[in-house]
Amino acid sequence: MAAAVGWMPRAAHAALADRLAGIGAALVRLPHPRGVEAPSLLAGEDRSESLRGSLVPLVATYGPVPYADLDPTPLAWAAYVLMFGIMFGDAGHGLMLLAAAAALLAGRPRALARRRRAWPFVLGAGVTSTVFGVLYGEFFGPTGVVPRLWLSPLDSPVELLVSAVGLGAVLLAGAYALGIANRWREGGWSAALYEPSGISGASVFLGVGALAAGGYFHRPAVALAGTAVAVLGLVLAFVGFLARACGGGTGAVEAVVELFDLVVRLGANVVSFARLAAFGLTHAALAAVVWTGTAALWNHGGISRAAAAAVFVLGTALTFALEALVAGVQALRLEYYELFSRIFTTQGRPFRPWHIRMTAEEVDVPCPRV
Repeated sequence: MAAAVGWMPRAAHAALADRLAGIGAALVRLPHPRGVEAPSLLAGEDRSESLRGSLVPLVATYGPVPYADLDPTPLAWAAYVLMFGIMFGDAGHGLMLLAAAAALLAGRPRALARRRRAWPFVLGAGVTSTVFGVLYGEFFGPTGVVPRLWLSPLDSPVELLVSAVGLGAVLLAGAYALGIANRWREGGWSAALYEPSGISGASVFLGVGALAAGGYFHRPAVALAGTAVAVLGLVLAFVGFLARACGGGTGAVEAVVELFDLVVRLGANVVSFARLAAFGLTHAALAAVVWTGTAALWNHGGISRAAAAAVFVLGTALTFALEALVAGVQALRLEYYELFSRIFTTQGRPFRPWHIRMTAEEVDVPCPRV
């Protein structure tokens, strides 16, 4: 008699049981061992060419998703391309990204075929960049080709800054919602209630936001309610920190320090989203410089028009490459440091299926004699 013990997806139980029955064996389900983290299928092991498989590396690069946690991959992709588009808002550059996505999807050129799985990110970035380019009135700079539907980054930097911070607050609220669900799935109501990435931290965040909104819009009732919610969140967080430090005077001091750090980090996280506006301004400024130089040379006529075309092509290529790199890195930084730090508190174990390696040996067969 022999037995093999291991992990497997629950959805595959029935199929394996049928296969084992055909050879006189059986599948026996064992209870989950205490203190052992189950491996997760959401850990980036999906290497398929499917849409889902192409999105997985965004989360897997941060770390394996714990077995109990929700998989945020589609939402993480949406947040990433949205932040990219705000910083890379230019309809002309967005159309270039869409063309690149089509080329990747088609597997052309062959030299980039191994990067084919990146097409959903390039496609999403192209769509959001084009949309924000129309909102900004940018098409390879302020050329006037597309109408401005919202604001010009260079003309309304403060409004863009406020909008970026507001969007950051919304994304943080979503991260807190996922964090609360994950804390509940990981450790029950106590973890969801007292963890700083759970209800306590979310209460402080929402309470401070309501307090600021009440003060800005002159709504005392909203400000008072926000203060009460923030204080409740601070109390819950303090209790959680104190319990983690095992109580006592030293534990109380440690809890106070942790509480102060929680408040400071909340403010820093919200302000960090101002970089969306900052790099959006940088992109618009560089494109404006290229277009201004192109227009000035073109107006001189003659040979200057050839120089204008060269300035436009080279300047656009440089701006596109530099700003695409910056926007991609900064969007990833905001995703990992500001959002994922609330969604995840631990890392899971990747599920690596067990295989029997099959090898074939070539045997030289002598030719028959004639």
